[in-house]
Amino acid sequence: MMPPALPSLAAIAQVPEDLLAAAVDLCLDAAALPVLLRALDLDLPARLARGPATLEWLAAEQADLATDVSLEMTLELGCGTGLFARRDRRYQLTALTRSFFLNDSPLRLLGLVERHRRYVAAIAALPAALRETKRADRRVWSDRADVGAQADYFRARAAFNEASRDYFRDTAWLLARAHCRRDLHAHRVVCDIGAGPAAFAAILKAAAPHLQVHAAEVTYKDPAYLATTAADLRAADLDVALHAINVLHEELPPAIDLLTANRLFSGLGRDGAEGWAQRLHAALAPGGTLALVDFFATGEPAHDRSVAGLVALWMAWNRHELQRAPLVDPSDDRHAWGWNPPWRCDELAALLARVGFHDVRARSVVPPFALVEARK
Repeated sequence: MMPPALPSLAAIAQVPEDLLAAAVDLCLDAAALPVLLRALDLDLPARLARGPATLEWLAAEQADLATDVSLEMTLELGCGTGLFARRDRRYQLTALTRSFFLNDSPLRLLGLVERHRRYVAAIAALPAALRETKRADRRVWSDRADVGAQADYFRARAAFNEASRDYFRDTAWLLARAHCRRDLHAHRVVCDIGAGPAAFAAILKAAAPHLQVHAAEVTYKDPAYLATTAADLRAADLDVALHAINVLHEELPPAIDLLTANRLFSGLGRDGAEGWAQRLHAALAPGGTLALVDFFATGEPAHDRSVAGLVALWMAWNRHELQRAPLVDPSDDRHAWGWNPPWRCDELAALLARVGFHDVRARSVVPPFALVEARK
C-alpha cells in the first residue's frame, strides 16, 4: 500500500496556529491521549466523518467492541478534549479531528499518535525515572565513536527505524512549517541530514521544483529501507537524491546553500555536539544557511512546558522498558539510555558561534519544535 500524499508547503502554512498547537498538545497530554487512542481504536473519527450520529446509533454499531458506558465515556471525554462536538443529541467531528486524525486528513498526524501510544502505560514509571535515571551516554552519536561502532549500532536499530517510518512521515510537515516563511527561490542546493524516509526533503522539493534536493541518512545503508524510501519518492514523482552516508565520517554533496538537520541535536550530548557543528559548518557553501528544527527550549514558558512534557514522557518510557525487561546483555544499546538535558536555543547559538556561524536566530515553530538557524 502506498503511503498517503504529503501536504504541500502552502497547505501547511495555512493551518491555524491554535488548531495545530491543540493537536500536538493532545499527543503530549497523559490524560487526553488515552481518549484519542480509544476513539481511534473504535474507529469513531472515521464513523463520524460519514455524518453525525446519536449515542444510541453508535452503541448499536459498536455493540461488539464497547459497552454503552465505555462508548459514552469516550465520546463525552472526546468532546471535552476537542475531538468531538455534540449538537441536538448527535455527536460530530470537530475541525481538529478532521484536520489531523483521519486516515485521509490533509495534515495527518496519526503516525505521531501511534508513536505516543507507548507512553500511556509508561507514564506511571515517571516517579521512578525521576529517582533512578542515570546520565545518558551518547558517545556513539559523536565523532568519539569510530565508523565501525556506529555501523554496528545502526544495523541493530534497523527494525526500530522501519517501525518508525509512519511517525517520521506524518510529522515531517511539522518540521516543514518552520520553512513556510523562507524564500526557497533564494537557494539552489538543499541537503537534509538524518532524513529518515525523506518526507521532509520531499515537501521542500515539491514546493520549489528548481531545487537540487539531497537526503543524507545512515539508515540508507540498509538496502530494504533505502528501496522503500526510493519507491515512495518515485510514486510521488519527486527527484530527491538519496545518500547512504555517515555524516561524521563521509562527505556530503558540494555547493549546499541550505543545510537542514531535524531532530538531531536533541539526541546529542554536550561533549559530542561541537564535532557535529563543525561538520555542518564545513559542509555549507559560504553564505549558506543552516536550519535546525528540534525539541529546543526557547525560554518562552508555554513552549518550554511542551518540551518538558515530551522529555518527561521519554524518561518515563525508558524507565518502564528497563523495569519490564532489565539489562542483561552488555551489548544492549539501552545501556546508553538516560538523562540528556534539552538543548536551549541560547546554548546552541553559542555553540554555533564558536565553530564559525553568525547571524544566529531562534523561534518557536510548533511547540515542542523550535527553529535555530544561522549563516556561514
